[in-house]
Parts: sequence; C-alpha cells; structure tokens
Amino acid sequence: MRLFVAINFSPALQSALAGLLGELRQLPVTVKWVPPENIHLTLKFLGEVAPARVEEIGAALRRAAMGVNPWHLEVKGTGVFPNWRYPRVVWVGVDSEETLYTLQRQVTREYLELGFPADSFTPHLTLGRLRPGTATGPLQDRLQSLAGVSWGRERVTAVSLMESRLTPQGAIYRPVLTVTLPAGGRNS
Repeated sequence: MRLFVAINFSPALQSALAGLLGELRQLPVTVKWVPPENIHLTLKFLGEVAPARVEEIGAALRRAAMGVNPWHLEVKGTGVFPNWRYPRVVWVGVDSEETLYTLQRQVTREYLELGFPADSFTPHLTLGRLRPGTATGPLQDRLQSLAGVSWGRERVTAVSLMESRLTPQGAIYRPVLTVTLPAGGRNS
C-alpha cells in the first residue's frame, strides 16, 4: 500500500480551487493538473508499506494527534517548486497557526520510531506538475498576479492516513483512517 498522512479539505475549498484550476487550464502551458477532489495538505509521505503495518501506522497517527485540538489555516498565494528557473510543482500556499507545525513534528517523531525517515516540511497544496523544460511564461505571469489571493480559510478538525493507488488515469486517494482532533488539547 502506498500511504501518506494528510489534511483533507471541505467541498467549499475544493470548489474554490477547482475554479482556480479551471482558469489555469486555459493557459497555453502543459501541466498535469491535480483533480480538485485530490487536493490535500501532506504532512508525511510514507511510501510503499506492507498492509500488515497499517495497524501500527494508524496507532502512531493517533498518538501524534493526541492533545492537538482543532485550529484554522488559510490557503493563500501561489508559486512553484523548486523555483521559476526549473519549475516542477505548481502550488497554493498555506498560512497556518503554529498548531500545523506542532502536529507535523509529532507525526514525524512517531513515524521516525517506526523507521520512516524525517523529511523537510513546506506546507502547500499541489495543483499540478510540470515536465522539465516546460515553457512557463503565461503561467508565471498569472501565478505571480495571484500571490496575495486567499482561496479560503479552513478549520482543521481531523488528520487522515491516506492510501494512494496509481492508475493510468492518475492517482486515486482513499482514507484508510481518519483521526478527529480532540477539543481541549495542547494548543487550546
């Protein structure tokens, strides 16, 4: 199973991002766009994992979320990774309370104990991927004009262990486990 830990978003935010994607698709740039229903905030990519490990991985996620209560984040701004000279990923940014970083550190710590490596964390939502050498002039102009735009504010109330199944039509995501964040945790 190909697994990752993520924050999923409301239909309202997905709809706002679908509008943005619809606009960006009109630009004369070749990008593999992410379907709006697949847009999420990855906290930790685990990769291929034996199904027998799902129980311990789920328990680790429950421990990581323990004591972290709901908070707000804003989906705001646009850009590319790693840079405009060699763009590979088109993203929208995330402006969040410190709680996001606390949860991500706790997730990393729990999964380190299970043998998963620590990764750097730059909160973002991937909108699309570009092939090396793709000309991006119109895309760059449009994304830079959207740098300060907010796509919505969300109250984060849960974190999910997700499965990603790769198909010829693209990835299909499904929640394996969703952990509801308790009220009155560490950040209350």
